[in-house]
Amino acid sequence: MSIWKRYDTHGLPSLITTNLANRKPLLASSYAARMLMEVINEVRAETAFNLLAFVVMPDHLHMVVSLPSGLKLGRVMQLIKGRFSNRYHRATGGDGNLWQERYHERTLRTEQQLITAIEYVHGNPMKAGIVSQLEDFPWSSANPTHDTDLRRYLGSG
Repeated sequence: MSIWKRYDTHGLPSLITTNLANRKPLLASSYAARMLMEVINEVRAETAFNLLAFVVMPDHLHMVVSLPSGLKLGRVMQLIKGRFSNRYHRATGGDGNLWQERYHERTLRTEQQLITAIEYVHGNPMKAGIVSQLEDFPWSSANPTHDTDLRRYLGSG
């Protein structure tokens, strides 16, 4: 149970960060990263949350999301982390906690904060020295092969 008060009903987008337990670089594996993306997209379809930007780093996940009225961020994170853990353990025969229990959320109150958050998310692989071009990282919404809800959210698509 979280000791932090979360403001789920504000209607504003949020920057989410969640880390793997002990910062283990499990998501450096294309198999694991692809599985996490499948889970995120399943939960996105089931709950209708807007995925505005994301990056799956080797040991953590960043997402910029907007929630529909009545949906709690804790529920979205529970579904993503729990479903990924169960599916990954079933596939690999593993067990135990894959994720740190908590996640970090920052409400984005202005358009500039939203832009800055998306740039931060997209810049993570380059900052970490994994790629030299943002669009080259396969597990990021900066890569044109991934669809997000950003255009629709901004009212231009």
